[in-house]
Formats: sequence, structure tokens, C-alpha cells
Amino acid sequence: METLTFGGLVEALDRYSGHRGWPIPPHPAAVRTVVDREAAKWTRMRAWDRFLDPEWSIAGYCAERVFGDTDIDVGEFLAAFQTANGSIANAPGASALFLLEVERRGEPVATERVERLRGYLHTRRAAQIGYLDWVPHFTTSWTAMFEHELGGVPEVPAPVADLFRADLNHPSGLMGSIGTAGDTTIPGDVDNTACAILAARILGLPSPSSAKFEQLYLSEQGCYRTFLFEHDASLSTNIHVAAVLALEDRTDRLTRVLDWLTRAVVGDGIALCKWHVSPVYAMGELARVAARIDHPLATDLRSTATARLLALHNTDGGWGVHGSTAEETGYAVLGLAAGAPTGPVPDALRRAHHYLDTHPPREIPLWLGKTLYCLRTLVPVLHRTALARIDQLALV
Repeated sequence: METLTFGGLVEALDRYSGHRGWPIPPHPAAVRTVVDREAAKWTRMRAWDRFLDPEWSIAGYCAERVFGDTDIDVGEFLAAFQTANGSIANAPGASALFLLEVERRGEPVATERVERLRGYLHTRRAAQIGYLDWVPHFTTSWTAMFEHELGGVPEVPAPVADLFRADLNHPSGLMGSIGTAGDTTIPGDVDNTACAILAARILGLPSPSSAKFEQLYLSEQGCYRTFLFEHDASLSTNIHVAAVLALEDRTDRLTRVLDWLTRAVVGDGIALCKWHVSPVYAMGELARVAARIDHPLATDLRSTATARLLALHNTDGGWGVHGSTAEETGYAVLGLAAGAPTGPVPDALRRAHHYLDTHPPREIPLWLGKTLYCLRTLVPVLHRTALARIDQLALV
């Protein structure tokens, strides 16, 4: 329910069904609430003077909403959000419904652009389509963070480091999962920027400051939005921001963010991050990050996250809400292994080592976005670093 555009997708599919003369299914009240909420957000976005500005607007990523919205000039929209590969914002689903709207209208639109869009869609292989077609900076940042759990500075190939360095220095500000230095029409966000800052410090690259995402701070709540027009703040975004604030010794702001996390995780009992189907992701990251923050609220949050991870441990030694996976087990291991494992944690890590040692990484869709997807390059990193981290602790 808390995916980026769930309500927008449902509404777009309803409009498409109506256009085709198909019956529109009734939606449960909870779904209807999300649909209406997303519709109100789209209305606010449409009235925004930067609606067609790809450095700030997520409209390209939400291009399915253009279907049936005759107030939008599809030619201007296509010019604003089309990427070099012909897609709209590198998002296959958004690209498909946008093309269907262009064809439905039958209006003259730049032929070359439309043909590039059509060519992009006709060359996709459905089995390989994920959330986005290109996510190098997300995996660069996260690989650096996870490998750093083993100590030392991870080795990054020179071409990757060069791209990452260019992105860090890009004047557009916030970084996105697919980068700002390359060809993208999706704006950056606070979570990716925070992770990039952490990775830059690990890799010894010039590191931007948290001032990059100051404009997305919600002072009345004491937390950060991931992107403009976001309804509800994300756990993982604020976990990673807390890590940056701690490194920068911004104690007052750090306290406010940790207080928000405490209210969300302890007070409201929230364990899921809106971007992932498993609580192991959010609790693993909370335990991993909080272990390295010298603050009483961080100490309490780590204890809470540790207890929840132990409660979620499966009998086969791994972690996973729908059966153990290498990805979820990796998050849990790196979280539990941060700091000095005590009590039942060492035994849990030993059992996890057996699970990882006997189960090669599999590609399981766990992340939430346009569709469920799996970052194929990240899962082997989690599998490898989790095993190595347990070995370091000499628990096996």
C-alpha cells in the first residue's frame, strides 16, 4: 500500500479498462483510500511550476497517470522525460501506458520521439523487466557500505569510481539510484543521497554534506522526506540520514531524527520500510547503523532492532518473511554482527552461517516500486559479506 505509485497505477488501469470497454473492478475501501490519496497528490503536482522539470519532478516516473488526462500536453511531457534509450524515465510500465495514451489520442506528436519510445518497449523482455532498467549508483553505494562492515576500504573499479565521483559533484543536488551525472529523468532522493555520502566517506572520495537534502527536512515532525510530495516518511531514509548526521556531529538534528525513529519503531511498532516487503531489511539496517552512533536513543533502537531480528529468525538458520533468503539473511547478519554480539546473538549468527553456506543466493523479488524487483548484483554481495563477517567473529 505504501509503494511510490500504487494508487496511481490502479487508477490508470481503471481508466484503461474503461477505454477498452472492460468492466472496472470494485476496489476495497483501503485500496480506494490510497487511490484517492494519490490522485490528490497528482493534482498538487500538476499545479506545481516545476511539474515538467526532471531534476525535481517525479512526473516521468508516474507517467502512467497521463493516460486519460487530456489536460497534459503529451508532446511537452515526452520531451521533458524521455531518456536516451527512448523510455520515459527508464520506467517500463510508465512508458507503456504513456505510449497507449499517445496512440489513444491520435494527435500529432514528434514522430522520432514516439518511434524511439515504441522501439524501447518493443525490445523489452518481460521476464527481465524490473523496477528500473539501470541502477548503478544504488548498488555502488550499498556495496561500499556492506563491504566496509568487514573493515578496510572496498576496492571499486576505476570506471565505477569515476562515475560515482562525477555524480557526487553534480550541481543538481540530490542523487538518485540511477545517478544524476548520466542520462536520467528521475530526480534524486534523500535515501540515495545519504547512502552516497556514506559510501563516499568510506571510499575516501570528496563527500557532500547533509545540506544537500536540507530542503526535505520536516521540522514539525523531526524527520526527512525521501522526495517531494511524499505522503509518509520512510524508515530506511531516516536511518541512513541518521548515520550521516552522526558523522557530521550534527547532534541536535540527529537527536530529532532518532526521536522520530523511536516514536515510529518503538512507539508505533512499525517494522516495515515502505520500499521493502520484509521487516528484516529495516530492522537489519537499523541495528547496523545504530550500533555505530554514540547516542542513548541509538542504543535503545539497536536493542529493539536486535530483539525483533531474533524474533524473526527462521528454524533453518536464515531470515525471510516468506521463507529464508540470502538477501534478508544478509541484512540480519550485518545488523546483528555490528558492535559486540552478546547473549543469543552469537548462536543466531552461527546458525545463519550454516544457512548461507548451504544455500547459494537466489533472486527473490522483495523491493517495492513500480513492480516487485530484485537487485541482482546486491544479493551476492550480501551473501558474501555476511559469511565473511561471521567468519571474522570466529563463531564457526
